[in-house]
Amino acid sequence: MAVFIIVLLLLTASIFSLLTIQTMNRHILEEVLKRAESLCRSTAALAPYSILSGDLLGIDNIVTKVKDVNTDVEFVAVTDADRKVLAHTDLAKRGTFLHPSQGDALKQSEDGTRIIEVHGASGDSFEIGTPVLFQGKRIGSVVIGVNEWVLLHTRAETRRGIIAGLGITLVLGIGCILVLSSFVIRPIKELSRGVGELHEGKRSRLKVYSYDELGSLTQSFNRMAELITKQKGSLAASARELEEAYVSTVKVLAAAIDARDPYTLGHSTRVSQWAKKIGEALGLGHLELEDLEIASLFHDVGKLKTPDFVLLKEGQLTPLERHEMAVHSDHGAAILSRAKSLQKYIPAVRHHHEWYNGQGYPDGLRGDDIPLHAAIIAVADSFDAMTSSRPYKQPRTPEEALRELDRYAGRQFDPRIVAAFRELIESEPELAEQVPGIG
Repeated sequence: MAVFIIVLLLLTASIFSLLTIQTMNRHILEEVLKRAESLCRSTAALAPYSILSGDLLGIDNIVTKVKDVNTDVEFVAVTDADRKVLAHTDLAKRGTFLHPSQGDALKQSEDGTRIIEVHGASGDSFEIGTPVLFQGKRIGSVVIGVNEWVLLHTRAETRRGIIAGLGITLVLGIGCILVLSSFVIRPIKELSRGVGELHEGKRSRLKVYSYDELGSLTQSFNRMAELITKQKGSLAASARELEEAYVSTVKVLAAAIDARDPYTLGHSTRVSQWAKKIGEALGLGHLELEDLEIASLFHDVGKLKTPDFVLLKEGQLTPLERHEMAVHSDHGAAILSRAKSLQKYIPAVRHHHEWYNGQGYPDGLRGDDIPLHAAIIAVADSFDAMTSSRPYKQPRTPEEALRELDRYAGRQFDPRIVAAFRELIESEPELAEQVPGIG
């Protein structure tokens, strides 16, 4: 802001100076020519009697005094009616004929006074000519030459004065701007810093530098920041409580799903534990791990719509019963679609029975088209199913279950996930030891 004001001041001062110099130049020119014109008329008023009486000495005395008194006058000449020089400050030109100079006519007065600007090799000058009249008859002329050097000298002095004044004004103006800006910009910078820290979650109390509107604004900001910080802490605590309650509700629901079959009690909880550990081994972030854990708890939610005679049947299922069992992933997606906050878990729940080679269900996805969370749940689900007791089979050991996963890696399971799971079990043997207890 201060830089902008300084630039604006410089620009305004420069324009004002140019306009002032132009005005002064015009004024100086007018004053110089007006004085020369007055001088020429005064000389013409004194010359008639000397011309008529033939008093050349008197005429010469007049032009000499005019030249001596006015340093800016280059020459003074008096001619007769035929323009023969009767008197001239340059003695060599006496008796010659003085013809009007060629140049730009600047002014022509009613009494015959004429001002001409003459452009010469040595510089420009002005010639002022006034007729000498006696009883209304022209008997001669007075011609005065004014050198433009005096005008230029006067202009230069005026310009230097204006520039000096401009410089002083700018120095004082910039100094005042810098002093004032420190009072104005410092509170604004402090407010900007406070907004940035508040955005980053930091709490800071701003300094109050003045007791004007900016000071009042700073005090208001401090009160607002304190209130926001308190509310943020309260909201964070409420969010944590809500999240914990939400997760607890999901776990209860998962337990209720598993409780329909006493042999699968705890299955969803164990799958979520295995899936989360696989996700950690794959380097998933905190939020992704949370979503994976919840999706794992929900992976069999569709079995709520599976009839008990199918879900609890101990023998081999008929084709129709197998189809009824297979559509539980579709049912799960439909159940989750009813709540907007649960829709993000649908891909994992719907596709956790897809096969890596595309022979799974419900959509026959293959390879990387299968959602990552669904592929992880598929491995965790199969491992827990193989290591858990069922009325129609004995549980397999962790190593046997891992060999089975290896055998189907690249066919049913994502080989990268199977490899990560094996490395996890081998690097943490205590996990494998927990399997019988969990199962």
